[in-house]
Amino acid sequence: MQWSHIKTLFILSFLVLNIYLLFQFVQRQDQNDLPSLSNDNQTLDEQLESENIQIDDAVLNREVPDFRYLSVAQRLFESAEVEDLNGIDGLQVTTSIDNTLLFAQFEEPIEMPEEGTESEMLQSIIAPYVMQAGQYTYGTWNKELNVIAYFQTKEGAPIFLNQQAILLFYLNDDNEITHYTQTMLGDADKQGDRSIVTPKTAIGYLLRGSNGYLRQDQEVSDIDIGYYSRIEPEDGGEIVFAPTWKVTIDDAVDYFVNGFEGIIYPGDYTQFFTDTINENILVQARRLNEENEIRENIIQLMEGKLEEIGSEVE
Repeated sequence: MQWSHIKTLFILSFLVLNIYLLFQFVQRQDQNDLPSLSNDNQTLDEQLESENIQIDDAVLNREVPDFRYLSVAQRLFESAEVEDLNGIDGLQVTTSIDNTLLFAQFEEPIEMPEEGTESEMLQSIIAPYVMQAGQYTYGTWNKELNVIAYFQTKEGAPIFLNQQAILLFYLNDDNEITHYTQTMLGDADKQGDRSIVTPKTAIGYLLRGSNGYLRQDQEVSDIDIGYYSRIEPEDGGEIVFAPTWKVTIDDAVDYFVNGFEGIIYPGDYTQFFTDTINENILVQARRLNEENEIRENIIQLMEGKLEEIGSEVE
């Protein structure tokens, strides 16, 4: 009888210990969800003032949307869609062997408008030549490679710097568009239920991060909300995107701050486009049938872009 009581006490003790350890684990996970913003007992406002960081009121007052994680698979281009594009005068189109990448070549280069924004250009000039152009929004014009990028949107917000959701226009030395490539994501599934950090909190991560992304006397000139890939499986499965703040410093440098976890991604556009060309576009172009009419032109174009910036062609 006594041994039975002792055994029961042991079981209860281990049960209580396991519950305690589980509580500690969950508590630590919650604490690790977001980086700490404590710094020598200064509030964020005090540190921003002491470092003379300028922030426009429009940035601080930016509305925080109710975004979730998105899970999305890459969309495949269908043969009927390619046929429709090839029916447009002055345009030659083909797809990669796996139908994930669209290659397009203009028979005559398209001149860039002297007036108007790049966003207006997509709608007024390029849209007739592009499948579902309304799903893309202007991203950036990388002058080093002379490439204009448009990001696909989901939930009304851009997918930042993702090889599977981008429309790229390639310009010649006269700033005329000669080719474009396109990738696209399919329908998105929302996941999770968390609150996005405010713009000020995102700026705080840049200021107090160990890499010193935001430094004394700099200005936070703009902020935008979109999505950045959190998980990209190597087997071509679904990609998980997290809501992400794009923070622009001094109208020159962009940083992407995960809206849930505070993870910071520097906006190295030239490196991203170089990797996109080397790792995806060139690889896919070389796999095309050698008799394909635009294969060699695409390969020469991509290799030329990389050589212009001194990047090694793989």
